[in-house]
Amino acid sequence: MSAEKCSRQTKQKALLLEYMKNHRDIHLKAEDILAGLKQQQEAVSKATVYRFLKVLEEEGQIRRYTLSDKVPACYQYVGDHPECKKHYHLMCSQCGTIIHVDSPALRAFMAEIMEKEGFAIDESRTVFYGLCRKCRK
Repeated sequence: MSAEKCSRQTKQKALLLEYMKNHRDIHLKAEDILAGLKQQQEAVSKATVYRFLKVLEEEGQIRRYTLSDKVPACYQYVGDHPECKKHYHLMCSQCGTIIHVDSPALRAFMAEIMEKEGFAIDESRTVFYGLCRKCRK
């Protein structure tokens, strides 16, 4: 790999990581990231975004959420904050908004299921469907 190509990939990875850090409180689809980078006048291809999302996920910098076959995967910056790596999801069936929730009551329920049934629930894939506050109005 040429030094120029390596430098460009490093810059693009840093741009993507910085974008994710700046939007750490929301789940982003790859298309959202592409649009955001384009709005910032940053030229990054779709293939590059997907490639670096995978790399950042493998490094533990971001987390990938696949909520259903009908909705594209979402990503969220978690950095070195372990408390962000386990939470539950609320998904609006109408607008597709995703809200993450950390609930002691749900954690207790999951522990009870594990104790009684020996069944370990994958918290990263736990989704509760309904209508968000905006769509309920």
